[in-house]
Amino acid sequence: MEYIDLMPVVIGVITLIGALLTVFVVPYIKSSLSADKLQQLQMWVKVFVNAAKQLFVGSGRGMEKLQYVAEILRKNGYTIDVDDTTDAIQYKKSPPCRPRGI
Repeated sequence: MEYIDLMPVVIGVITLIGALLTVFVVPYIKSSLSADKLQQLQMWVKVFVNAAKQLFVGSGRGMEKLQYVAEILRKNGYTIDVDDTTDAIQYKKSPPCRPRGI
């Protein structure tokens, strides 16, 4: 009785399963973790912004509030660039004008 060597078939099946996991499962897990982390960051930002509003009462103290929130976020392991955030806030307040017809 002759035995058939199935080792190349088994190796091929394992390789195929590994490729499928890499293509489909790993990106799905990464995206779900990123979405969870983003949602958690948004929740913390809301909490810290509300705290800053209570600590720094009055108008014209926006930069103090931003620096306070940025410092607390840094202490909790998040990285924030105050200059980029300030630029984004200014852009949201007054976006650049567009010529008519565009």
